[in-house]
Amino acid sequence: MFFGDFLSDLRFDFINLGISTCLILIIIPALIYSNYKKNKTPRIRFSSIKNIKHTKKSLKVRLRNLPLWLRILAVTLLLVSFTHPYLEREVKREGVDLGEHEKKEEKKEERKKIKVPTEGISIQLLIDRSGSMGTHNNGFVNFNFTKFENNLLSKLDVVKIVSKRFIMGTKETSRKDSVFSGRGNDMIGLFTFARYPFIACPLTLRHELLLDYISQLETVRLREEDGTYIGYALERAILQIIDAKSRALKENAYNIKSSIIILITDGEQSIRPEDSNDRHKALLPSEAANLAKDNKVKIYSIAISPHLILDERGTVIGNSRNFSVDEIQKAAEITGGKFYHARDGDALYNIYTEIDKLEKSKIPSKKELEVRVEKTKEIKKKETEKIELFQLFLWPGFIILIIEIFLSTIYFRRIP
Repeated sequence: MFFGDFLSDLRFDFINLGISTCLILIIIPALIYSNYKKNKTPRIRFSSIKNIKHTKKSLKVRLRNLPLWLRILAVTLLLVSFTHPYLEREVKREGVDLGEHEKKEEKKEERKKIKVPTEGISIQLLIDRSGSMGTHNNGFVNFNFTKFENNLLSKLDVVKIVSKRFIMGTKETSRKDSVFSGRGNDMIGLFTFARYPFIACPLTLRHELLLDYISQLETVRLREEDGTYIGYALERAILQIIDAKSRALKENAYNIKSSIIILITDGEQSIRPEDSNDRHKALLPSEAANLAKDNKVKIYSIAISPHLILDERGTVIGNSRNFSVDEIQKAAEITGGKFYHARDGDALYNIYTEIDKLEKSKIPSKKELEVRVEKTKEIKKKETEKIELFQLFLWPGFIILIIEIFLSTIYFRRIP
């Protein structure tokens, strides 16, 4: 029973197992053939062997084939160790067998009533993810950090942290005047841009999904994707708000009282020559703002522009390049929004706080919706431990090989 369990738990590296099997089938016959050919006994003619027949064979003669079998055994053990044998056994902890096959617990389908807000503000976060929003390396140290709450972070990381606090709210903070109440009643979406705008998350009331998308946000890595196409991104974000408004009105599910875009960038619009003739890609932020104004969408534009360039130790290694903010400032003014300049992470936090106060949504009535809850499955995966066995074959094979070499060169040495 124990041996059967041992075999059922035994595992090999199948590639190495195949190689070892082939080598055994080649090497062992070759060793036997080589030994037979080498030990072919020379013959001498005698007039009579009558007396020699009664002579007893010595121990050395009787064991003359011992080196051959020792070498075969050593080679076999070494090749078995090469197959990387191991035991895979299930682990039990605290009296609970975690090694059972996956367990599934199904619940019956049911309908559940939930409360959802009936109106609020639609907020589109439009975040620059061009390469300049991240950190860089000059071959010696990482740099392009900004300060936030006594920490050094990339500009994009600061934006992610502050945006999530703005959405979910903060109950406790050292700055009593900078407490976010949360935007639980508002539809919030995430748009990112560099050379191309991207809908990371459409306008939604399911903010837990939105937070996941914000956490996964990274700067672009490919050179051909880099750029700062602010006007193009604004146009796409505005069109998405218009579409969300029309669908909400048609379905009579949610009343969007007002709409805003929070634009965050660390540079001025930069269009590649090959895109300069594209009407959408070359669109200026101020031109996109006219579309926003016509559809009653306010733009709050924020330029992240630290004065100094800091490395990972907080050491100043240079001054930041100034860039023109005229276009994004004009876009905010056209729509009745506001322009801000953030010199570090703490300033960005305060800007978000001000926007949170300016765009207050009333606590709306909530209606109950009956939704279907799908079956849930509780899965427990088996937990296993791996016990390596190759050393049990490697060291005996190595020792036997040393013994065989010693016997062949000393005790069983033949001249010639």
